[in-house]
Amino acid sequence: MSSHDDFSAIGPVNPLLPRGTEPLVVPFGHDSDATTAYYLDSRLDYDPDFLADHIRRLAVIPPRPSVRLRGTHRQRRQRSGDKSHLSGDDVVVDFDIRIDLTHLLYSDIRRQQSWRALVTAGNFEKVRRGTVFPDRAPGFGGAPCPGAVEEQLDGVPGLERWCHRYCASSSPLRCFSLQRRIVGWDWDLIRRRLEALVRATNYRGHAVVSFPVGNTRADMYNDCRTNRYRLTGWICFVFYATLLFVLSWPWLFFRTRRWETVAAEWYVSRPTSVPGRREYAAGVSEESWYNLWAPAIQRALLERRDGQLDQADLERARGQTVATGPGGSVREGVQTAMGVVNRSFGWGGDEC
Repeated sequence: MSSHDDFSAIGPVNPLLPRGTEPLVVPFGHDSDATTAYYLDSRLDYDPDFLADHIRRLAVIPPRPSVRLRGTHRQRRQRSGDKSHLSGDDVVVDFDIRIDLTHLLYSDIRRQQSWRALVTAGNFEKVRRGTVFPDRAPGFGGAPCPGAVEEQLDGVPGLERWCHRYCASSSPLRCFSLQRRIVGWDWDLIRRRLEALVRATNYRGHAVVSFPVGNTRADMYNDCRTNRYRLTGWICFVFYATLLFVLSWPWLFFRTRRWETVAAEWYVSRPTSVPGRREYAAGVSEESWYNLWAPAIQRALLERRDGQLDQADLERARGQTVATGPGGSVREGVQTAMGVVNRSFGWGGDEC
């Protein structure tokens, strides 16, 4: 067997994961917006060591933060063949721009090195501890949980202890969750800068700056028929279409015991020994990121782009790209001229 055959037998490799840290269980499914992965495996139900190892591997999978700028305006709809009568409003999307921020989580992305930590909930935090509703730990203001030991005697439980409690539970429906959090990035500062950038283009529509994050959660459900049904897409569709979810959802909600006590924290920055100063994993601060991307974002806004911005857009904004094709330079000139006109007279306003 050749070396090429060896590599092909490995299967697809995630370049963001160090070798040997792949999850032990393949996801049963994902939610519609790719924020949560669902796992079903009997080994996760009764083997606390296997569950803990699986969670440590899931903690290596990064969340996928991004920036999204979306602008819309309302346009009056006319009846077909009759321009004198209006029949309502249509929402027109002027631009929808997205930029991936995952690289900011890595100090050395080629070697998959990052600043992350696996943490468990403190005793005073209100989280689900094998309960239906969030609560503090027993002895710290929370109600006693079946099988739980008083936390004032044991301290803050670690990952292994929570895994043992989950596997020892007799609840017929239960779920152990791992949450992925991003720490050390000033989202409000970036939002204010981008909103000001949109206004600087003389845009008169409705602009929204958001920060979608994928891969934020992994849910390990105990392997049973009910949980398989609740995570199967076509079965959920049938329940929604027949309105059976009105009865099934409350039953599932109150029957399922949840453990939401473990989180993987990914640090974009962390404080230094100098008060008020921070160091950044990728060496890029909020202001540096904005100064780097502002020209490309503004150009994409004026071009009314819909899609993901990448390195090529940065180069275009710096004037480093040579036009491809016989009509490339003409097209670039027209887009630039339209952008100047938009900034001068305003664009994207609602039609009354």
